[in-house]
Amino acid sequence: MVTLEPDMVLTPGNLQDELIQHVPELNQIANIDVEIPFNEDSANVGIPHWNQLASIINSRMNDYDGFVVIHGTDTMVYTASALSFCLLNLRKPVIFTGAQRPLSKLRSDARLNIIDAVEVSTLDLNEVLIVFGQSILRANRTRKTSRTSYDAFYTPNYPAIGNIGQKVTLNSKQTLQSSAAYLFNPGFSSSMISIHIFPGCEPALYDDALKNRDINAILLIGFGIGNIPGKEKDWLKYIEKAEKAGKAVFINSSTAHGSIDLEVYESGRKALDAGATGCMDMTLEASIVKIMKSLSQTDKKTQLKELFLKPIAGELDS
Repeated sequence: MVTLEPDMVLTPGNLQDELIQHVPELNQIANIDVEIPFNEDSANVGIPHWNQLASIINSRMNDYDGFVVIHGTDTMVYTASALSFCLLNLRKPVIFTGAQRPLSKLRSDARLNIIDAVEVSTLDLNEVLIVFGQSILRANRTRKTSRTSYDAFYTPNYPAIGNIGQKVTLNSKQTLQSSAAYLFNPGFSSSMISIHIFPGCEPALYDDALKNRDINAILLIGFGIGNIPGKEKDWLKYIEKAEKAGKAVFINSSTAHGSIDLEVYESGRKALDAGATGCMDMTLEASIVKIMKSLSQTDKKTQLKELFLKPIAGELDS
C-alpha cells in the first residue's frame, strides 16, 4: 500500500517497482518471477480472487520450486485457507506474507517478511503457509491477532511449523505430509450466512434466512466450547427450524483456543440433538471457508456435513 494525497489514505501501490527498489537482495535467495494478477485492498478479495490465485499456481506448478503470495493482512487467513483447500496434497510450499506497515514507510515490516517468505519458499515444505513476524504457520490454522503489532498472526490450536531467527528452524513433526497424488480442486459457494450470537441476541431477527432458498448453511458463533442461549432467546428452536428447512447448521465459537465440544454442557447437547454440527478445533475463518468449499460440492445437508468434517489439508485434528 502507498499513501494517496491529499488525504494520505492507504491505497494499493505498484508492487513490482516496490520490490525491485526496496528488496533487491531477493535475487540472492532464489530466481524470482513476479506476476501481479490483481492489486486490491484485501477487504475486497473474495471467491473470484481465490479461484484466480489457485488457478495461476496450479498452472505453474511444474515451473517453480515454491510460490509466494503477497497479500493484505486483513483477509490473508481467508485467502490462504481457501488455497489450502484448492491445492491438495502439495509437493512444494505456497507461502503467504504481507505487512502491517507499507514497504514504502520507515520501520516497515514488509522487507523482512518478504525476505523470510522467499527463503521459506525454497525449503522442503508441502503445504500452504503464512510467514509473518518471523513465524511459519499453517495457513488454515492461523488467525490474525493484532491490528498493529508486527507479530500479528498465531495458530491457537496448532504448534508453529517453524521459527525464523539467525536460522530457520522447522518443527518437522508438525509439517504436513501426504502420500496421495496432488489434486487441484477449485471452487467455492457463498450460499451460507454466519451469525455472531451475543447475550440478548434475538433469533427471530434471522428468520428470513430460514426461508431463503439461496442459503444452504448457517454458521452460529457461540460461546466457549460451543454453547448457545437456550431459554428466553431460544436458539435451539432456530436450529431445529433450520435443519427441517434443509439447511446445515454449524457451531463455532468467539473463543479462539480449544475445540468445540457440544457434549459437555446441556445447551451444547441440546444443540447437537437439534441437528447442529460442531466445528471441532477449526479456526473461525477456516471453518467459514471450509463450509464454502463444501457447498461448492454439494447442497445436501448430510453430505455437506460429511465433507466439512473430513480433514483435507491439516485444518483440523483427525
